[in-house]
Amino acid sequence: MFSRLPKSTLILLAFASVYLFWGSTYGAIHIAGEHLPVPVVSATRSLISATLIAIISLLSGKSLRVHGDEWWKLSIVGLLLMSCNNMLLTWGEKLAPSGFASLIVSTMPILIALIERMLPDGDALNGRGWMGTLLGTLGIGVLVWPSLRAAHGDGGASGSRALLGVVVLMAAALAAALAAVLSRRFRFTSDSFVATGWQIGAAGIFNATVATATGGWHRAVWTVPGLGSILYLSVFGSLFGLVAYTYLLQNVEVTKVSTYAFVNPVIAVLLGVFVLHEHLVKTEIAGMAVIVCGVAMVIHSRVEAGKREIVGIAGEAVE
Repeated sequence: MFSRLPKSTLILLAFASVYLFWGSTYGAIHIAGEHLPVPVVSATRSLISATLIAIISLLSGKSLRVHGDEWWKLSIVGLLLMSCNNMLLTWGEKLAPSGFASLIVSTMPILIALIERMLPDGDALNGRGWMGTLLGTLGIGVLVWPSLRAAHGDGGASGSRALLGVVVLMAAALAAALAAVLSRRFRFTSDSFVATGWQIGAAGIFNATVATATGGWHRAVWTVPGLGSILYLSVFGSLFGLVAYTYLLQNVEVTKVSTYAFVNPVIAVLLGVFVLHEHLVKTEIAGMAVIVCGVAMVIHSRVEAGKREIVGIAGEAVE
């Protein structure tokens, strides 16, 4: 059905999917985390997504095998992205609003740039890249300022909880950034769709093990909102969003595709306000604007330098 549509229409649909589905995953993660233990959320959505990818691959005649020893490299990237990043993000959204979480995690391109800068064979940042990094750092400072004040004022408990949320969410962004850097260096040659299935599948097995070891399955209460959120994350966040993103990379300039990195947090914030009834103070709105500008500068500075692989993995990419 979709193959009969004009290419321009398919591109618009793909952009809408990446913007909306990935932008809305933060809200879905927040809802799922309210009803189910963190490891159960991550395990269930990963296993469902991996199963769907395997079924689609087999029905389309693709082999589930990957080249050479890529299986363990894919597993490492998958564990960083869908275990460390995903579980930390789900935990972080128990401590902070979903819109707030999306803004912290949106700094991932900046973290990637800094990691690359520190590696012996990494890419250097140009002037615009450094300016974007400084802006992003300033934006985080503005964003967490209310929590810092609360932690030292009358609202010490709530402020400390918010600060812990910031630390957890920054760790989630760092895990995703490391996954992106490793993925680029591993230079996978296997089919991208099948390789993604391996990544998510490896993470799903690990997450399920953690859920079992911590008694998460026994404590899980399968409510309609919780299960619905997981299904949404598995089908729309991981599967449809990933397919749309891959299509865009193959048919649109990478500078345009990379706009997801600073459009998604805006959508996440808006959905958090209007759907989850979250509230943003003026300093958080200012922090959002500064972070988005900083991320945009870093992304475009690296694309201009010819290092296009940096947008290969999304922050909630398979979020």
